[in-house]
Amino acid sequence: MTQHESAIQRSIKLGDVVRLSFGFADQSGSGEYEIVRIMPTRASGEREYRVRGADGHERAIGHDQIVSDGLESVRSPAG
Repeated sequence: MTQHESAIQRSIKLGDVVRLSFGFADQSGSGEYEIVRIMPTRASGEREYRVRGADGHERAIGHDQIVSDGLESVRSPAG
C-alpha cells in the first residue's frame, strides 16, 4: 500500500459518501454510497466497508473498490 492509499484509508469515516470503481452483478453499481460501517481489515491488510446505496441496499466492499484518485473522491454528506 502506498502512502497516498494509506492516507485515503484513514480519511474514510462513517457517513462519508464514496463512488465505486465498478458495478455489481445486479447492474446497480452506479451512483454514490454512504459508508455505514467500517469493518475489520482483510488478511491482506485491505480495509473493508459496509456501504448503502440510494436503492437502500447495503453491500460489503473492499477499499480497492472505492474510486481513490484523490481525496476529492471521498466526501462527507454535508459537503
